[in-house]
Amino acid sequence: MKKIIIIIPLILIFLTEAAYAASVKIGVIDTGVKEKESIIDSEKILSGKNYVLGNSSTDDEVGHGTRVASLITGTADGEIVSPCSESLIVPLVYYTKLASGAVLNGGIEAICNAIYDAVDVYGCQIINISSGVPAGDERLEKAVDYAEKQGVLIVSACGNSGDEVYYPVAYDTVIGVGSHDNELEPAEFSCQGNGLDMLMYGEDLKAVSIKNAADYELISGTSYSAALITAHASAALEQYPYLTPSQVRYLMRVSCEDICDAGYDEKSGYGIFNPDRFYENLRLFDHGEIVCFYDVREDDWYYESVRKAYHQGWMSGTGDGIFNPDGSMTRGMFVAILYRAEGEPQINNVLKFNDVAENAYYAEAVGWATENGIIAGVSNTEFAPEQNITREEMAAVMSRYADYKGINTDSQGDLTVFADADAVSGWARENVNWAVGTGLISGKGGGILDPLGSTTRAEAAVILQRFLEK
Repeated sequence: MKKIIIIIPLILIFLTEAAYAASVKIGVIDTGVKEKESIIDSEKILSGKNYVLGNSSTDDEVGHGTRVASLITGTADGEIVSPCSESLIVPLVYYTKLASGAVLNGGIEAICNAIYDAVDVYGCQIINISSGVPAGDERLEKAVDYAEKQGVLIVSACGNSGDEVYYPVAYDTVIGVGSHDNELEPAEFSCQGNGLDMLMYGEDLKAVSIKNAADYELISGTSYSAALITAHASAALEQYPYLTPSQVRYLMRVSCEDICDAGYDEKSGYGIFNPDRFYENLRLFDHGEIVCFYDVREDDWYYESVRKAYHQGWMSGTGDGIFNPDGSMTRGMFVAILYRAEGEPQINNVLKFNDVAENAYYAEAVGWATENGIIAGVSNTEFAPEQNITREEMAAVMSRYADYKGINTDSQGDLTVFADADAVSGWARENVNWAVGTGLISGKGGGILDPLGSTTRAEAAVILQRFLEK
């Protein structure tokens, strides 16, 4: 039996908190918006641009953009209730119709220009797109990448042809939305394929009509499912404006009810979006109780350490929702982590290493660490920031860091319990003894210490947590 998703209770609770919400600008790349008196709140519709006619007229002559906007913001008469109470629509017209009935479509060029302007001109935090193309386009990909780099989330409909998902949905950084029906199955019209993230209800939805004879009409399509997802994403940013696009994507994806093949599949993505679960996950993330990494699970031995390191700002991911716990830790990375944990103190040291650029993310950390004797270069002119830091090197750095903080480092461990104790370098033996004695470093199982092995990102998080807790 499929689970019926109840979405009203938490949405209403979330709405009661919105009095303290920040406004979020949403660029709606569509057919414009018709402001119907007493139905669509005109204060929520900002000035935009018409990329087809080349002017500022964004009045909707087609009806699609108005329907989308009404589902995002809700209506003034209460017929449509939205979870985002403080969000504002910026209409960006790429498609319109003349009085003669002739259709004007600005195509990819108009959509790309609208994406850039949504970011640079209108200051949007979210972009909603209800159009796409069946094949990748370099111009579109560059525009999507630009929005991501500027911290702007893109939500797009997957298409209504029942075929492969359209672009930009197929791009990794876009939240691709399809529709499900009353039976909690993917709608027949909803496109499928890699890039589809989730399903939302998309059949017989009530939306504002531009027809004079009717205020509302029933509509179906993935555009309207995407509009509903945009509303929830906006509600999240209203309450938690610090969220990045990657974090919103992660929290939405893990807030879905699986309905087809176990895990991700191309028919339903991660499943049917569950708003209740989404808002609970937002709360947990805001409280520092979960992390937004697909490769870090709660039953992993390093989970708590990664969670703390991430929420304290000591460590970040390596990509969209990826922490890479087994990845090697470089010398530059490690001193940067310690520098952040120390609160990024002022430094006086002038960089003397040829291989450390002044604008490198670890530049100040290297200056601080070398200035205070926590780490040295591999020579007088080279620091080797991209070189992996070994477990014994990390022990030495942590021992010097303890000295820097005035912590006693006399405690010694028993290295003879490790089969490879003789592999510890002479210069590092005292530091490794201390690290083992204080519990910062333990073996890898089977009586192996692996002093010359590279420190992993997970190990670095665990070691830092153990040190700071002790």
